[in-house]
Amino acid sequence: MNDQNDFVWIAQATTALDESARDLDAATLSRLNRVRQAALQQKRSRRVSWMLPAGLAGACAMVLAIGVWHGAVREPALPTLPNAELVHSVNWSNGADDLELVANEDNIELYQDLDFYAWLDTQNQEHDG
Repeated sequence: MNDQNDFVWIAQATTALDESARDLDAATLSRLNRVRQAALQQKRSRRVSWMLPAGLAGACAMVLAIGVWHGAVREPALPTLPNAELVHSVNWSNGADDLELVANEDNIELYQDLDFYAWLDTQNQEHDG
């Protein structure tokens, strides 16, 4: 079949269907309308049925993204305090002088070399005692 024959056949079929629809009685038209409404209602219920899980999945994805983003943005880590053994090994007999050295925020290098100062303190105690 070529396109010309298809076009003629479609036009004849459309005319025949339109004529048959005009001749339907009221009961058949009513029944067709009810079936049409039921089909449309079923289509609406399908749309709602997949929207709820899709909405929940979207909300879960959003919560996960916010959690990952919030976990990735952190403040820089503060320098750790020296462990308790090293702190106790520092000679606190000079009191305020040592406390000022340790508490001064500018002396971050002091925290880094705390092992050396602890060793130096033990050497001083051995020579003194």
